[in-house]
Amino acid sequence: MAAIRFSCDICGPQSLACSRCLDCAENFCQACCNVHERSKMSRNHKISNLGTLEPEMRGKIRQRRFCDQHTEEEIKLACIPCKGLICVLCKAGKHDHHATEAVSDVAAEMKKTIQMKMNQCSDKVRRLSVYDREAEALDWKINDAERKEIKALDDQRLQLIQVIDQETAKMKDKIQTVYKYLRQQNAALKRDINEELRNCSFANDNASKIIDQGTYIDIIIQFPNLEQLLSTAMIETVRKPMTRMEKNLFLPVKINVRELISLIGTMRDSTEMNLEERLGQEERERKGREEEQIQAFRSSGLF
Repeated sequence: MAAIRFSCDICGPQSLACSRCLDCAENFCQACCNVHERSKMSRNHKISNLGTLEPEMRGKIRQRRFCDQHTEEEIKLACIPCKGLICVLCKAGKHDHHATEAVSDVAAEMKKTIQMKMNQCSDKVRRLSVYDREAEALDWKINDAERKEIKALDDQRLQLIQVIDQETAKMKDKIQTVYKYLRQQNAALKRDINEELRNCSFANDNASKIIDQGTYIDIIIQFPNLEQLLSTAMIETVRKPMTRMEKNLFLPVKINVRELISLIGTMRDSTEMNLEERLGQEERERKGREEEQIQAFRSSGLF
């Protein structure tokens, strides 16, 4: 590998430079530096040690490279077939028949290629910078859209909760109305039961009194009335309580999820109507039987 050295610009490649005059922009060996510093024209120039120069400054100094085979010869040619750097003595010897070009020409062409690619890379950097700004803007839009959609969803959830609460309140009112009516009907049923109990007890007490205390004549005379009274009391006008209830009366009420958006949850209105109609019909029948029983007891003559 060729050694990289700074040569003295006065003495040539045979002397290594150790100092540089920043005013003259020349490299000097120690002997030439001493002369330069004593010269009347350059005694006030600024001299710097090449070893202590800043890397940036050293990079600006023209570096001379010398051949490994011919150490006194500077590399000035590029061998095209060998793709290597050579000096003029190498060209005259081993590379005599090889095509060569001056390193300055080869470097100039390479510099053009590198510059072109640098320009292309710079264009890409500009495009990517635009893309990056657009991506940043898109990122903001994405986040903003996400926030809006989540807020809209939360708003819908609150609306649905409000609708559910409203429909639940309506359903509770309907349920309470139905069960209030059922309680009233059951209370009427209990009154009917107690009334029939009193009638049966009254009929039995009167019959028992005549049987236990009356004479044969009393029994014969009261027999038609007692028979009528007992027969009337034996008529059963009250049915078992649960037979008056619809079988699906106590099924749990459920919210209809499929209709949640339009109206969240509905009660089975048709079932309620059928139930209320059935209970109303039974109420009318009960009152009719009650009237018949009252008339029968009144006609017995024992009231």
